[in-house]
Amino acid sequence: MMTEPSFGDIPLFREIQRILAAGGEGPVNFEIARQIALAVVAESAGETPPPLDTRPYFDTVHPAELVVSGFTRLAPEEPARAKIVDRTEWVRLTLDGWRWLFEHMSQRFLDEMTKLSPEQAEASGPLQGAMGPIAPLLFGMQVGTLVGHLAGESLGRHDPPFPRADDGLLFCVETNVARLAADYSFEPKPLGRWLALQDVTRHVVLTSQPWISNYFRSLLTEVVDAIEIDVPELQRRLMDLSSKGMEALGEGAGAQSALPVVQTGRHRGAVERWNAFVAVLEGYCNSAAEAVAGEVMGERAKVVEGMARRNTTPSEGQSMLETLLGVSMNNELRSSGRTFSAAVLQLKGIGSLNRVWEAPDNLPTWGEVKDPFAWMDRVLGDTGADEG
Repeated sequence: MMTEPSFGDIPLFREIQRILAAGGEGPVNFEIARQIALAVVAESAGETPPPLDTRPYFDTVHPAELVVSGFTRLAPEEPARAKIVDRTEWVRLTLDGWRWLFEHMSQRFLDEMTKLSPEQAEASGPLQGAMGPIAPLLFGMQVGTLVGHLAGESLGRHDPPFPRADDGLLFCVETNVARLAADYSFEPKPLGRWLALQDVTRHVVLTSQPWISNYFRSLLTEVVDAIEIDVPELQRRLMDLSSKGMEALGEGAGAQSALPVVQTGRHRGAVERWNAFVAVLEGYCNSAAEAVAGEVMGERAKVVEGMARRNTTPSEGQSMLETLLGVSMNNELRSSGRTFSAAVLQLKGIGSLNRVWEAPDNLPTWGEVKDPFAWMDRVLGDTGADEG
């Protein structure tokens, strides 16, 4: 009687056992993620842009922090610190800062694998039993591809606006900022000052109350926990992995081969709560930055207009984020957040707008983001006179 081959007897798996060992223990093979991210960066590097003077960014961070804190009446937990990084350093910082997210996502993937019916598990043969050691490799490839694409696009810590678990350092990705300046004919001084103002404003808000950054992370965790994998599609991919061999792993690193996700009501609700928070965070920060920009940077029309054009089309990395998590920074979200914050600020003043940061219950729902008067009625009530 013939028996099913063990994990070590399958040629494909024998080939990758050495790779599995290199990544250490844990739900994500971060060594593979790092290597793939750097390979994506190298492949997409293109022509080196002219060097950019980064002094305006550095010189603006601390003056901007004072002005933003004065206007918003929010005090950051500690003064902002910043440095200039290249794409390689951005990869390292991001793999470390988002490690909590990637590990949680991978564990969720493994949990979903338990949903395979007995018939599906039997059809998968030895692949089912092998997923424990293989999943960190496969997810490491997904992570590396995502981070690699984002490394070629991101301008700094808050681009994209995802919570990090690290020391809070602000950073400016010099190569990407130089490419941006060349593509849009930006002058270094206004661009550097504008970027510093955007980073500092988010630093002030996110560190002004201990609960804000923790809540930010919890919302993203909720999105991940609500993800459900398309098990039949995943089973098909596992069988392809067995039949194609090592070339299937190369295909698995592609930007269009993210894990198959089923859209559910629970996931849509989690994404809606995430969208509401990100919209009000970005809207608040944009309103505050615009209010103090005259003191910090002077002329800014060209930079503002160019950045608006840049945001009209999702990048490769942003598209991958949306595919993996179902969340995105689209124009509707940005526009709704700006409208909400501008309306409350104009009608009620900064003191009333700051009520959003007093407690999680004060945050607007997605419906209230689109209808600021509903939020003002619920949270401000009769006490919502101008608190500017």
